[in-house]
Amino acid sequence: MRLLIADDEPELLELLKLSLHDSEWIIDTAAEVEEAKNFLDAFSYQLFIVDRTFHGRDRVKELITHAKTRNPSTAVLVLSALGSIDDKVEGLEYGADDYLEKPFDIKELRARLNALARRFAPALIRFEGIEIDPQHQKIKKEGKKVVLSQNEHKLFFHLLGRGSVVSREEIMDALYNNPQNITSNTIDELVGRVRRKLHPAIIKTIKTRGYLIEI
Repeated sequence: MRLLIADDEPELLELLKLSLHDSEWIIDTAAEVEEAKNFLDAFSYQLFIVDRTFHGRDRVKELITHAKTRNPSTAVLVLSALGSIDDKVEGLEYGADDYLEKPFDIKELRARLNALARRFAPALIRFEGIEIDPQHQKIKKEGKKVVLSQNEHKLFFHLLGRGSVVSREEIMDALYNNPQNITSNTIDELVGRVRRKLHPAIIKTIKTRGYLIEI
C-alpha cells in the first residue's frame, strides 16, 4: 500500500516516516501543499495523513477535496493540533475519514491507519484466470503467485491505480529516479514483459497517448 504524509513540519515528517518504516506501506512525504497535490496526481494512495494548517493557513479542505477527487477510495486521516470538538467535526465534514489530535501516540496512529486500511480495502480483482490483490499488491495466475521484477511491479500497480490512460513520460517519472535517461522503448519493453507474464490484453495500448489498465 502507498501512504502520503503532508505536514509543514519537516521534523515530524521524518519522525513519522521512521516510525512507520517497518510497515508494509510505501511512504511519501510532502512539506508543501503543491508538493502534496503533485504526489496525489502522480500516485494512487490508499492512505493520506494531512495536517490542517500549512504556514498558518488552513488548507485541509483543499487537500482533502484534491485527494478524494483524484481517488475516492483514498482514506484520509487529519493529524492536527486543532483538537476541539468543532475542529474535529469541521474536518470530518470536509471529507476526512478520521481525525487525530496532536500530540499523539504512534501506537494509536498505527491502529487508526490499520483500521482505515481494512475499511477501505479494495476487493480482489479477477481477469482471465488472474487474481489481483490491490491492497497487498500481490498477483496470482491460475492459483500460483506471479513474481514480477521491481519495475514490472511498480509499472503494473501504477497503471492499475490510475484507471486512466498514462503517458510514457508519466511512467518514466513514476518508476525511475533519472527519467531523462530512459527512452520510450524501455517502457514499451517493460509493458511487453508484464503482458507476457500475466495476459496479452491486461494492458491496453492507446495510440499516441500511452497505456491503460481497464479491468
